[in-house]
Amino acid sequence: MEYLIAGLVLVAVVTALNLVLTVAVVRRWRARLAAPQAAQDNDHDHADGDPDLGITPGDRMPEFTATTADGTTVTRDDLAGRPALVAFLSLDCSSCDDSVPEFAERARRVRDAGGRVLATVVGVDAAGSELAARLVGVADHVLPEFLDAPVGTAFGVRFYPGFAHYGPDGVATAAGVGLQGLGETTLPSMS
Repeated sequence: MEYLIAGLVLVAVVTALNLVLTVAVVRRWRARLAAPQAAQDNDHDHADGDPDLGITPGDRMPEFTATTADGTTVTRDDLAGRPALVAFLSLDCSSCDDSVPEFAERARRVRDAGGRVLATVVGVDAAGSELAARLVGVADHVLPEFLDAPVGTAFGVRFYPGFAHYGPDGVATAAGVGLQGLGETTLPSMS
């Protein structure tokens, strides 16, 4: 009888461990499948070896509607008519976290020039993340997105961290993976 009980306990422990590992693998697999296909690709589109963000100068800002971390709705129209800086960050990207101080400085310059700043954070718990909390006050709008990243997908974002600067006319003036892709973007005047 003792062997039967010990065997049943062992089977229960192994089954529980198997369940935990299976759930972890399935969550990882579903997250990978839910990510935009371009973000899964590791190829590079430029001959110089730099990854292509998916936004190029001259592209118009796409239509989008989303709910920010504080519950307000933000659309393309909220950014129209003034310079805009848009950041695309992911919780799974260590470079995204490292880019926050320089992004904060660029965001301050855009805001000082009368522009608006939007920061998207992609991840399972983006809304409650430390990264999203660090962006409050840096960006006018902090937009947590789940793994399907509908706003990032609308913009065509393929890699993180991505940044794009738009003029008052809603046309991209600079974009790239990492802040160096923006160069020393000059802010167009509001007049």
